[in-house]
Amino acid sequence: MKFNKDFEFSLKVMILMVLVAFLAFDFVLQIYSPKKNLEGIPTLERLNIYYSFFTTQSNYAVVFYLAMAIFMKKIYNTKPPFSVELAMTVYISLTMIVFWFGLLASVDEMGAYYPSSWVSTSVLHIFIPSIMIGYFIFSCGDQYYSPRKYSKFSLPMNCLYPTGYLIFTMIRGELRYNFYSPEFYSRIYSPPSGNISSAFSGYDYFWNNIWSPENGVIDKTRHFTEQMWYPYWFLNIHQYELSYTVDGQKFIARESFGPQWLVISTFLFACLCITLIVVGLQFIYLRWNNGKFYRWHDIEGKLITREEHAYRIQKQKLKKVTIKNQAKMNLIHKKTEYKVFLKGIKVLEKNERKAKKRDYIKNKLLERKLKIASIKNSKLAEKNNKIQIKRWILSINYKDRAYVKDNLREAERYKKLVKNGVLIFKTKYVN
Repeated sequence: MKFNKDFEFSLKVMILMVLVAFLAFDFVLQIYSPKKNLEGIPTLERLNIYYSFFTTQSNYAVVFYLAMAIFMKKIYNTKPPFSVELAMTVYISLTMIVFWFGLLASVDEMGAYYPSSWVSTSVLHIFIPSIMIGYFIFSCGDQYYSPRKYSKFSLPMNCLYPTGYLIFTMIRGELRYNFYSPEFYSRIYSPPSGNISSAFSGYDYFWNNIWSPENGVIDKTRHFTEQMWYPYWFLNIHQYELSYTVDGQKFIARESFGPQWLVISTFLFACLCITLIVVGLQFIYLRWNNGKFYRWHDIEGKLITREEHAYRIQKQKLKKVTIKNQAKMNLIHKKTEYKVFLKGIKVLEKNERKAKKRDYIKNKLLERKLKIASIKNSKLAEKNNKIQIKRWILSINYKDRAYVKDNLREAERYKKLVKNGVLIFKTKYVN
């Protein structure tokens, strides 16, 4: 189903307004009603942490994309490149996945949310990503994009931002770890004891002038966490212990979840998983776009009518039903054949029946082996055919090889399309 242009434009405006409203709401929450584990730090530090999240940046990127899309639609009657739309969809999908993985894997993070924080978080990390994904699903399909060509150009470009984000986050985290170190944590949260006065030690000066209520500290009893360094716990590559001392007694507030090798392994595993998600989502959405394109176009890229589309769908359904019925008939045939066989040897002696059954089973196994061998021979013939084609390509002029390869790939793609029912001529004339 294709949306008309007016509805698509209205949908973009609606999504943009919802995004802007909730981003503004979330920004205000960071200042006046942040999460519990951020109440003990100044406002500027909270905003620094807030804008270091990939989830926050990707939501702002989606807002920028929709604003650009609306501008281009209104002024030039066009839309941004497909690769940009796909990138925004992948980033916001990654936002939803990474956020909930990071949240559910951290008990402390789940306990740091107020009801207002849950509302904002649910909207920004479930509702808005779902809208963007749904928008992509319904608005794509205007053009076919070769996965091979996409892998050469658009795929590396769309991976630049997540890679750059990782580099930025690790450099930022290292600098902040050195500044807001565990020693810094111990100094600011350990009140002076004994003959040392709080004024002389600088404890009062720090909490009254640097991290003071005037600077946005809401509750100084809420100690900062490792989010002060890295936005996500799995990006932290340091083994640490956040502790403080009260009247000579040491209290450990937080510490690493394991030894250094486990921390590094978790970081590397997380990077690998995120890489696979980013790359995999691009091809999943690309496959959806190409599939939708050929549901509404013929091989030549011409838009088909609703009647032709309905006919094609019915034909595909009929093909599936035929395959399913054929499988059922084959199963019934095998069961009937075996029952007839058992009935035929019923009059024989017991030893003869056992011999006949053994022979029957051997024959069936032989038939199965012959069938497998036939499939292997077909694959081997196909492989040899590919080898012959490669040798032929190597024998032609070097300048013409790329052109020939592209034509062969297009021919193979057309072959698959025809097999799936995507035809060149109008389907209503097909018997």
